[in-house]
Amino acid sequence: MVMHLLLLLLLLRQAYTSNNGSLKRLPEQDLYSYWDRPPTDAMEFICAIDISKLKTVRGIVTTLCTDYGWINESIFFNTDMLCSKVPLNTGTSVIALVEENETTHIQKAIKVKTMTDPVDGTEQSELDRELCIKCVTSVTQDSIYIDKETSFPVHLFSGEFMPYKGDLLLVEYSMKTGTSNMDIHTVSPLSSQNMDEVCVTSTDGKTGVVESCIFFTEDSLQKPTDYTPGLYDIVNVVAVDSIQPHCSWRAVSMIPVEMYIDQAL
Repeated sequence: MVMHLLLLLLLLRQAYTSNNGSLKRLPEQDLYSYWDRPPTDAMEFICAIDISKLKTVRGIVTTLCTDYGWINESIFFNTDMLCSKVPLNTGTSVIALVEENETTHIQKAIKVKTMTDPVDGTEQSELDRELCIKCVTSVTQDSIYIDKETSFPVHLFSGEFMPYKGDLLLVEYSMKTGTSNMDIHTVSPLSSQNMDEVCVTSTDGKTGVVESCIFFTEDSLQKPTDYTPGLYDIVNVVAVDSIQPHCSWRAVSMIPVEMYIDQAL
């Protein structure tokens, strides 16, 4: 109970403080609708995200409870937004993709990944490089775009699949001297996860959803050539972090385990 009160005080402090440090009163519904959003509503939150306003933040976990926590005492996150298998503890270094509410200025992480410091595999001579999380905005045969003007060649991507619009990537970059342009060095999926014996819960033409939270499209899905995903099929999938309508994952491969047969047919 005490911890919940302390967290609420932190939220009130952030919500009632403007950018210049002065106090202002916000509509009560704005504050509590944001705070009380349960994890089950996370997909609605994902659906409403404006990708252009997302930012990357490196920091440490300063408070951690069962199903939520804070980064740098100012960025709220639900634990169902974690995208790393490394255990999360208070003091853990993380990189987060963050959205700020324009009315309340409350910051909420939509993805949180645990990190080591320095970055795994980074040599001392490469410490001028930075990491950021970027969202794929479009894909051509040769290039992957992470905004209207920034792209990188497909061969830089280390994943075993072709990225798709909405996929989240971990980008290692440095800034070109004298410019504001990024020099991209390496790109990888933000994270991936094997999910066995999960259920196809909806289909709509060439697209569908697994377990009500994993989007797939046959236009970008590795699967047996003679298999078409069907409603209620049990499948094994490999999923990556992605921002899709009502979904925070995208299946990049799918193997059928048991195909559903409607007994009424």
